[in-house]
Amino acid sequence: MNYYAVLKKHYDGKIWGIAEDYSTLDWGDETPKPTDEEMISHWNNMEHEYLENIMRQQRNQLLKDCDYCALPDFPNRDQFLVYRQLLRDLPANWTIDTPFPEPPT
Repeated sequence: MNYYAVLKKHYDGKIWGIAEDYSTLDWGDETPKPTDEEMISHWNNMEHEYLENIMRQQRNQLLKDCDYCALPDFPNRDQFLVYRQLLRDLPANWTIDTPFPEPPT
């Protein structure tokens, strides 16, 4: 459960602060403070999208980190082209338990 992500998505523009969990939620807005149950419900509805966005950020960084490996004169270029394609295909087949492909050695 990521309370910060829920607050940022569903209560942006409200006055709040949070350290770790619901017990640390400091609600300074004039609107009623959301209940823990409401926060959990929001998280259940957005968890997959949130985690998929994190996966995409990590995948994009891995692609950037090996851009140079796609140059025509790079050793093991063909292996890196396969690896990079696996990274690009990852979102289409991704589930929360899907590991990232291993880079060539």
